[in-house]
Amino acid sequence: MALAAALARVATRLLHGPLPAAAPAAAAVPVFSYRSRLLCGLPATDDPVDPSGDGEAEQWKEAEAAIRRDIEPVVKLVRDILHSRRYGNGGFLSPDDEKVIVEKLLSHHPRAEDKIGCGLDAIMVSVIT
Repeated sequence: MALAAALARVATRLLHGPLPAAAPAAAAVPVFSYRSRLLCGLPATDDPVDPSGDGEAEQWKEAEAAIRRDIEPVVKLVRDILHSRRYGNGGFLSPDDEKVIVEKLLSHHPRAEDKIGCGLDAIMVSVIT
């Protein structure tokens, strides 16, 4: 459960990144118009939509592909650990698997310092049903 939560947090941070700065043109939109558009799901600006696109969609697709390339091996390893017979319930990870989990997964945990502390003795597989 904690591994899935950590993966979700990592993916969210990588996909969304920092929040964009507020645009000064947004202040020119009337508040009533903005609220009604939020309720009906229409765009918040009066600018026409460019059907040809400006490459922003391509930029997002490239960023998403890069994130997937980084995350997929870790997700595959976690699935392999949890669903294979290589590790039984209560078994300890091999040093290689433990190194990948610590570097790629636990380092992104919200309480990583508490989980890792000054070092780890071992990581145990525990399947809760």
